[in-house]
Amino acid sequence: MSFGNEEQSDTPSALLFPNRRGLLKVLGVGAAGAAGVGTGSVGAQQTTTEGGQETTAQGEREVRGDYVVGDATDAETLNFIQIADVPSANRVALTLDSSYALTPPPNSEVFPLWCDISTKDSQTYTVEIRDGLQWGGDYGQMTADDWVYMITEVFQAEDNWAGYANQSDWIRNDEFIPVEQTGELTFEIRLPEVDPAFPLKPVMWGEFCMPRGLLEQYVPDKDLEGLQQDEDVQTLAYSGNLGPYNFERWNREAEFVATRNDDYYMQNVEDIPEGYDAEAWQGAPYFESWTYQVIPEESTRLSALQTGELTQTSIPENKVSQFEDNQDINVNVAPQPFNSLLIYNQRANGWEPFRKREVRFALSFAVNKQAVVENILRGFGNVAHTFQPEFSRWYDDSEVVETGVGDAYSPEEARSRLEEALGGTQYTYDGDTVVGPGGDQLTLKLVWPVGTQTTRTTVEFIQQEYGNIGINVELEGVQFNTLLEKYAQNSFQGEGEPEYNAGPFNAGPRDEAVSEESWDMQYGIIFNTFPRTPSSTRSFWTRTSSTNYFGYVPEADMASLYDRASSATDESERQQLYARIFGILSEEQPCNFMNMGVDIDGFQDEVVGPQEVFDFGWNSNTWYFQQE
Repeated sequence: MSFGNEEQSDTPSALLFPNRRGLLKVLGVGAAGAAGVGTGSVGAQQTTTEGGQETTAQGEREVRGDYVVGDATDAETLNFIQIADVPSANRVALTLDSSYALTPPPNSEVFPLWCDISTKDSQTYTVEIRDGLQWGGDYGQMTADDWVYMITEVFQAEDNWAGYANQSDWIRNDEFIPVEQTGELTFEIRLPEVDPAFPLKPVMWGEFCMPRGLLEQYVPDKDLEGLQQDEDVQTLAYSGNLGPYNFERWNREAEFVATRNDDYYMQNVEDIPEGYDAEAWQGAPYFESWTYQVIPEESTRLSALQTGELTQTSIPENKVSQFEDNQDINVNVAPQPFNSLLIYNQRANGWEPFRKREVRFALSFAVNKQAVVENILRGFGNVAHTFQPEFSRWYDDSEVVETGVGDAYSPEEARSRLEEALGGTQYTYDGDTVVGPGGDQLTLKLVWPVGTQTTRTTVEFIQQEYGNIGINVELEGVQFNTLLEKYAQNSFQGEGEPEYNAGPFNAGPRDEAVSEESWDMQYGIIFNTFPRTPSSTRSFWTRTSSTNYFGYVPEADMASLYDRASSATDESERQQLYARIFGILSEEQPCNFMNMGVDIDGFQDEVVGPQEVFDFGWNSNTWYFQQE
């Protein structure tokens, strides 16, 4: 697992698990500075998509102007095989489209770019490559041979010699997914089981490709150093007509500049899906150049946005008021898929009563989640009650139990429920105070990642709320990497082999696999709720899940529910099963689901195209500057 930018500010920026333009992330932390078309920010005078129909607002498109994005950090590499950070992925995506895009929810339709994907049985998927895609240099036309060679010899290399960041995407049941070329422009992906959501998952979706002629210079000898140093890789010279812009220059730690690609293949595409603006795509892109400018200091980035030196940059919650009355800047807010949670350690080195569902549920009445959103997040967020945003098609409020709001926020109710739930344990109430076996007040350690004022204020509020029900909370702020390495990652402490070994965070039964440092609660790590592919949330909520580092053992048979839901080909059945899963999570409260955050960006008023929707940047190649 690799991680993204950790700039010290208040806007969430994620640690990336797969790369996909910075959209799909498993874990994240309160940090910011990686602005770009894939970060979930939004614009003003818009192209809107309603029911799959794309319409354009006032103004005519023409090629004009330079688009400049302010970033806190630079790219790490332009070799997409090893990319696992937002800045790097955004820069490569300027010169290379990907296989296909997904339109925003609720439809989330496949929008073909290089490729289209189809299936008759939801198990064998056919990928068809668009004719007329040309590599740069002497590499010729993109064909299925390029894709199959790259997948089998690089992505699925047994020793992962090229350091592919997302190899696990291509593994099912501990084996690589079979891939076979079936024609000059077609190949098949054969899954071991039915999976109707496969096109929406980060396997083919958002994937880049390199020409076989480039790769086969390095594959036989597994020459990673040679591949890294290849001039075509370092300058993206193999991109040809495959992306909206051409690489111009990269001044490390300063700027990355790409200029308009006059030969962009989408200008000649005649099969734009019905309901989308074909004319807009056929004239794309509409900026003379696109630049990512590295400006580490937040105040400098915001000042550059105000003076017009930047076209776009992210804005933290506590700075929004500075821009709301600026007629030249549009402050735009878009939903994003990350859930901020108060995590309970149910392993052996956490407070043992956390293992009781009744204890966890009682504690959910103790923290006013509405106050966190309104007063600490300044209204930029939404209260959460389960592990799915309300905009998701898989969310069913009739299944979800609400806590921490309205009548379900009550210190008195929390104390009453907790006192009953602690029966049979070594803990009880002595007056208004929870005490342990020795009669001393219970103290719980809450660990959080330093670097953001928002996170600090939230944990201090949680400390206060727990104090209101008689529990002392000790706050321990640590660097994010330290939190992962010493408080999240577990190591097997028993003798012999562990009962199961699901991954780096979950190395055995909860009585044997513990972290290096003991802890009771965590806050400040954000989890991806995968609103398009909820089967991906399985990695958190079954007993042997790879990211269940907090030792949750569900009372319900979550594994079976996930099995049934992920393989159900009937849409209504799948919706019902996922609604039940997220209902159970609200009932069992493995963590306190606190809030769903948002992304906030500032755009110059003349930018036309972005939307206030999740994953707005899928059609960023059609954005333009409105004529004066």
